[in-house]
Amino acid sequence: MSTDRKNRWLRPGFLTVVVLLGISAVGLNSAVGLMKLHFLKVAVPLKKDLATVPSTLGDWVQVSTDEPLDKETQDILATDKYIFRDYVNTKVIPASELRQFDGKTSLERKQLVAALQAHYPDAVISFAVTYYTGKVDTVAHIPERCYVADGYQPTDSTQTVGWDLGPNRLGKTPGESQKIDVRYLNFQDQTNAARQTKRVAYFFFVNGRYESDSLRVRQALENLRATHAFYSKVELMAIIPDEARCAAVMSSFLRSALPEVEKCLPDWNSIENGGSHPAGQPAGSVAQSGEQSAQPAVKTAEISVKQ
Repeated sequence: MSTDRKNRWLRPGFLTVVVLLGISAVGLNSAVGLMKLHFLKVAVPLKKDLATVPSTLGDWVQVSTDEPLDKETQDILATDKYIFRDYVNTKVIPASELRQFDGKTSLERKQLVAALQAHYPDAVISFAVTYYTGKVDTVAHIPERCYVADGYQPTDSTQTVGWDLGPNRLGKTPGESQKIDVRYLNFQDQTNAARQTKRVAYFFFVNGRYESDSLRVRQALENLRATHAFYSKVELMAIIPDEARCAAVMSSFLRSALPEVEKCLPDWNSIENGGSHPAGQPAGSVAQSGEQSAQPAVKTAEISVKQ
């Protein structure tokens, strides 16, 4: 290195900038530590695998089989913690018709489910639960995106409703309303394929509380004072023609299903407030607010609870 170049590096102005940058870095790290801010989130394992959700939930019995998604779809879903199931009401559908599912392949079961939906629309529900942890990211996979990508459009009846899904819900205090806000939508086919209108309900459990708005889920995940981060989405689909009747059937099903799902979900208070912490490693960083999903829409329809 020439003497002139060496002298340039040793000029007071340059050295001052280096010192200031060093002090700023140390100060920032100290401030983050003192304020107990967490830009990286620790992943939280499920208490139980979602596959342990029973195949019989009250009067409802599972007629589909639990199978892994293909790699491409699972990569888009961005989690390997999920169940996608079809349940039927044994009080409505005769046992003789249920026996038709014995020994059938997954494809044959889907065909039988479609036939049952046509004859007993009130007695068939598609049910999905997905789980994400350790990441702060856009909540990309919601029906408003997935069904639209599949050629459906939501109608003006889209609403957020409070459903009574039974007492002692996870994250609820005894004196608090036990109702859970649910996003309830109606999707109509826009492809001229004469597909049936679908009614969809969904909600989230994020960092120990229920939410119906994906933006509020994102806000909860971005809480810099929380060490951990996780959320689960519960979604249902049915083709029951009457809106009020469909809501009643779905909420009745959830009163049996949700307690079993909650047995799988982490206890936020225990994890975050001094209880036993599960093993985990920081697995994601806080993204910028308002970020839009970068996932390709063309495949998201495949991971909705649709037939």
